[in-house]
Amino acid sequence: MKVAVVCNPTAGFRRIPWHEPVRRELAKLGDVEFFTPESPQGTTNAARDAESRGFQLIVAAGGDGTVHRVINGLRNPNTEIGVLPVGTANDLANYIGVPIDPVEAASAIVQGGERSIDAVNVNGIRIHTVGGFLLTADAAMRADRMKRRWPWLGPAVYKIAAAISIAIHGGNAEAGALIANQPTLGGNLRLPCDSVIDDGLVEIATFAGGSRLRLARTLAAMSAGKPLPAGAMTWVSVPKATIEFDRDVEWFGDGEGLGYARKFDITVEHRALKIRGVRR
Repeated sequence: MKVAVVCNPTAGFRRIPWHEPVRRELAKLGDVEFFTPESPQGTTNAARDAESRGFQLIVAAGGDGTVHRVINGLRNPNTEIGVLPVGTANDLANYIGVPIDPVEAASAIVQGGERSIDAVNVNGIRIHTVGGFLLTADAAMRADRMKRRWPWLGPAVYKIAAAISIAIHGGNAEAGALIANQPTLGGNLRLPCDSVIDDGLVEIATFAGGSRLRLARTLAAMSAGKPLPAGAMTWVSVPKATIEFDRDVEWFGDGEGLGYARKFDITVEHRALKIRGVRR
């Protein structure tokens, strides 16, 4: 087997070298080659090029954003995907049972436990965890900027960014919306809907507008995994949907900024991604 490891050199805040132990572990499967692209688009290109060169297993070494860039470069449904969770939140890895230690994750990949998960296709772009619009996009992009400047904040950066966005933009009638393929995001923020990553459905969750205090209480409840204030969020589970705004709005997916659009066509690609290295 040919194994490509696509690394994000800026992911997370890990000081312990892991590349060589991971290489030795993955070499049990066959030939291993590391790629270290210099940009997010370079990550997508590296995954696409590796697949076209016959690599059967593409391992994303980074956080959810790195996995996002890798899956958007793949075209062959038989290509296996591994995850070395060396990012900040590692929402996918934590949810599906990938070991958080990169060497342990490599060992799990060698052992071969696999789970096929859904991809949510939004305007031709695949998302594997959570995406969103308006206030939620503002918070996600703020977190991305903050973790680049202060990586030592770790997963707490998502709560801090959300609190800042609420302080700046709270009180508007439009609070935001999320597209959820799983019930967790931002490290340990939890949605009240029972989103399942391989059920062929996506949850479209809408936050009710209101005061900054109301939104802050919603954030606190999500952080603690407790019930949200009454009426704070509504959601629907669907295999496909179209969302249209009266203007271009910012949106994100898997922690990555994806620009602006007015209309969003959403379709679930049922169990389209083969994740290798799952231990539960």
